[in-house]
Amino acid sequence: MPMNNLEKTEASFNYRNPLNKGEPKPAFGLKEEDASMPDHTPHMKSIQNARLREFSIETSGFELLNHKSAVKDFFNDSEVTEIYYPEMTKLVKERIQADEVHIVSHISRNEAEVESGKRKGAHRLVHNDFTPNFKSTLEPLLEETKSKPSKILVFNLWRRFDKDGIDAPFALCDARTVSEKELIPTDLHNYLEGQEDSLTVEIYQSSFSEKHQWNYYPKMNRDEVLMFKTYDSTLNPFMPTLHSAFDDNSFGDKKVSPRKSLEVRAICFFN
Repeated sequence: MPMNNLEKTEASFNYRNPLNKGEPKPAFGLKEEDASMPDHTPHMKSIQNARLREFSIETSGFELLNHKSAVKDFFNDSEVTEIYYPEMTKLVKERIQADEVHIVSHISRNEAEVESGKRKGAHRLVHNDFTPNFKSTLEPLLEETKSKPSKILVFNLWRRFDKDGIDAPFALCDARTVSEKELIPTDLHNYLEGQEDSLTVEIYQSSFSEKHQWNYYPKMNRDEVLMFKTYDSTLNPFMPTLHSAFDDNSFGDKKVSPRKSLEVRAICFFN
């Protein structure tokens, strides 16, 4: 049976341990992280093949879009900002009918270049990029654009472009299966590291929940974009689209190409 048609697989996810009474707010980015991840515990979870089901941004918080990019080299920052940013702006506007879309950052990853330190690799940690506090982080952008939106949404647009789309796939948790009780606000320092406007943002980590339903799109290719919501100013409480990379062992010892991926963040204003 083709791997795209497998109903599900199973893998381990790194969840944050619940905070103990009096334990300080977690933080990343102030020091080199302990690779053993002592504050996290791996939990095995079933991961459904999302290609066999219907998901949407409005229901589950994510969906897969078809899009052929004119970018030749996704590791070329100039190409990404000059060609890809406008492409993603158009794609997002068409999908959600936003009045303004601002692509604010991108991260390219390559599993083959992690050891050398040249690029980041897949992020194997259950999290969401932002919390409801992200609105305060947006104040400079609102002032710069003189925007007074009635609604703000933020999306991550994730694309992989390695040869076979197998290594370190990307999993998303159906937002309808997430609750406030497992969400752990965490400070992420040096967000946009290496850029002039590096700052601190608050993200969500998550403790384990049996109710979490994980999904993935097997063997994604460079003409597919995974769009998922990371912030919504209209929802109270806001249930995020938790996500994480995972190691898919269903391919056994088969040699696969290292994962290469690109993600951009789109801030969307509605008048």
